[in-house]
Order: sequence, then structure tokens, then C-alpha cells
Amino acid sequence: MYIHPSPLCPIEHLPTPFLEAVIHGCQRTEAPPEVVVADVLAVTSTITQRLYKVRGINGSVMPISLNTLSLAPTATGKGESYRMFFQEPADVETDESKAPADRMTIDGLLLQDVSPSALMSALAGHGKSASIQLEDGFAFLGGRLMHRDTISKLTQVCSGPPSLKVARHHDSKDAIEPCLAIGLRIQPELFYRFLRRDKGDSRDLGFWPRFLTFCYDPERFPATRWNAASSASMASYLPLMERLSTLLPPADAPPGSDEPARTVLVLDTFANAHLREIAYWLKAQMNGQFHDIQDAAGRAAEITLRLASNFHVVCHGEGLISREMIERAWAFAEWSLAQFRNVFVHALQPPPKPLKLRQMKPPRLPHLQQRLNADMGFMIECISACSAHAPQRQIHLSQVALLSGFPKARFLRTLGWLLAARLIEIDGEIESGMVRLSPIQHFSPPGGNVPRIWTKNPV
Repeated sequence: MYIHPSPLCPIEHLPTPFLEAVIHGCQRTEAPPEVVVADVLAVTSTITQRLYKVRGINGSVMPISLNTLSLAPTATGKGESYRMFFQEPADVETDESKAPADRMTIDGLLLQDVSPSALMSALAGHGKSASIQLEDGFAFLGGRLMHRDTISKLTQVCSGPPSLKVARHHDSKDAIEPCLAIGLRIQPELFYRFLRRDKGDSRDLGFWPRFLTFCYDPERFPATRWNAASSASMASYLPLMERLSTLLPPADAPPGSDEPARTVLVLDTFANAHLREIAYWLKAQMNGQFHDIQDAAGRAAEITLRLASNFHVVCHGEGLISREMIERAWAFAEWSLAQFRNVFVHALQPPPKPLKLRQMKPPRLPHLQQRLNADMGFMIECISACSAHAPQRQIHLSQVALLSGFPKARFLRTLGWLLAARLIEIDGEIESGMVRLSPIQHFSPPGGNVPRIWTKNPV
């Protein structure tokens, strides 16, 4: 049921407002679906995390914030996609009846100064939320938030703890029920080099397993083919943006004021059962197909719940989260696991060494086998030379022993092998009989090549 995820981005599983926004984004920016989907989910999470949280299958309450990692080469449209959803909503061409979309702005929800002190200042208070969305996330990788002494606090914020206290410069700041969404857009090669320098520390600390991974690297991995010009759909991102605009804080809200209490979303019975089934299956596969990405697989059920909550808020707003939303979210969470393996496992493996073709050499016989073959060949030459003019082409064995000069044991052993190969025939006893060559045309000695003299009749 869950064993073979598609290597292509499963945009067909998106709810209608999200799917239309993705199609519109691909048509307008010519960016691949992997990039546009990441931006759509990032802008949605930036807005919805302020007002909602969700109760998990174990009864605990967590934020619905989403972290997205989008890898795409330069000149693929990731910058245009980012600006379309985060910086250009006010430029939407629409009539006056759709004024909420025209007035939409989320600048106040985005953290402009990406530093530990700025992050804690934005989260200080009760129910505050922040979003780090960077068009070029390479600077974030080398920033202070990625230091070992700070990244652990960053993972705590992403988990949505009840409270968090950080002391900096003799000043203690409390963040009660903070929420944080992170969206990074980076070129693949730059990110791979960072991972090699990092030596897996940030992954081991649990930072990257909390991300939905979107990798568009067609030189290494399968990519979703998208031809925007061939699409006849009149899809628009306006319905999604208009829905998100209703969730923005009012324009006259005083800066620094506490956020309203978040509404707790709950799964219905069927959705709860299906999510439990997914969680149990993931646990059973930890030492199976997820043995190399256990950290990401351990977060997949939680990410599924958070993503389904965002789908539910946009599509329905209130009420119980349905099984349909869990199924749609799981399609992306499962696909993200394959993307995570591509980025954090396959891309870091050294390239295979070129295959060198070497000419095969004939096997070399053991020393004793070589000596035996030489003795057999020499004795055949002795018999052939002595019997050339002898009556009936046979001679006494004593002549062969004298001519070969072999010790008795060596002579008898060689003679035995020649008899076994039916190269010679003996009349009488071994020590006093007559010997002659057998009329055999071909002979292959044990374990070796045939000397030239053995493939002929003796002269």
C-alpha cells in the first residue's frame, strides 16, 4: 500500500485551491512543480500557524507549521515563484470585488533579520509566530542559527514547545507556545557541499528531518516534467490567496501584541485510524526500507498531520479533519521521504570509479602440475625417438628409463599418468615389458595446455 512511492511530485493529490495555485505558478514562472508546491505550502503555513494547532493521535497538541527545503538549480524560476507568492500578491489583476486579495500582505509575518536575538524577539510573548522565508537560503546555512549551540533551540521552536526561555546578553526572554515555519531555497550543488562540510551534524541534531524536502536536480534524479505552454487550464491562484487573506491579522493590530488563542483542530474517527495505520507502518519499516533515513521516517506521520491540517484550514476552516486530507497529505509526506533519501544519502555518495578493462591472462598452473606435464611430454619424446626404427615401433621400458634419466619413483609416476591418459600401451610387466605409443590424435593433460608434440602422431 505504501511501498512504492512515485518519483514524480504528486501534485494530483493537492486539494483544488492548492492545485490551481500550483498550475498558475508553473504557467506564470515556468518553474518546476517541485519549486512551486514548496512555495505554496510555505506561504500557507506562514499564515495558518498563527491561528491553529492540531491534536495528534497520542493526544498531544502541536503547531501546524511546515518547514520546506526547496533545491533547484539557478535560472529555473525559483526566485520568481517566491516573489509571486510572498512579495507580489498586491499586483494581482482582479476587479474591485476581490479587494481582500489586493490588500493582502504578509511582510509583518516574515522575519527579516535572521539571527538568534531577532528570532527570540519575534517569538517573545504569548502565542507568537514567525516565519523565515529566504529566496536564497545559502546565507542561512552559514548563519548563527545553524551553529551547534543554537540549532538545538531552533529544533525546539519548530516542535512548538509550551514555553521556551533563552538568555542573551544578560537578558532573558520567554516565548509561550511559539510557532516557527522555515522555507529555504538553495541550489543543489551549494547544499551538497554544505552537507559534506557539516558532516551530518545538523541532521543528527534533528533539524533537517523536520522538513518537507523538494529536490529538482534533473542531472541526478527523476524530475516532474511540466510543459506550461501545453496546459489549457484556466487555473488561478486567486482563490487560495483570497482564503489566506482572510486569515491575516487586521491592518490596525498594534505591533508586538499577543496573538489570539489558537483553535485546536481534531481528527475525525476515520482520519485518526488512518494516521495511526501510517504511523504503525512507518515504525515497522524502520529497519527495512527506511533503514538509512530513520530520522526522517520518524517524523513523517507528524508532518502528514501538519500538512493535512493546512489543507483542512484552507478548504474547510472549521470542523473535524477528514481522512481525505490525511490521504492527500500522506502522498506528499511519503514522496518527501524519497526526496530526503536522494538529497541526504544518494547525493553524498562518491561517484562510481570508472571501469577498467584488463586483458585476461591464462591461468597459471601449480608448480607440481607444470612439472608433471613436462615429464609426460619428455617421456613421450623419448619413446617416439627410440621407437621410430624399432620393429612394430615398440621398445623395452628399460631403454626409456635409461634415456629419460628419471629416478624410479618419478619414472613410474610419469608412466602411470601416460597409461591413464591412454597415450602409451605396455605389453608385459611394468619393469620388463615393451612400450609403444598409442594411436591417439588428441590429448589434454590434467590442468594444462597441450604441448604441440602431443597433438600429433609420433614420427
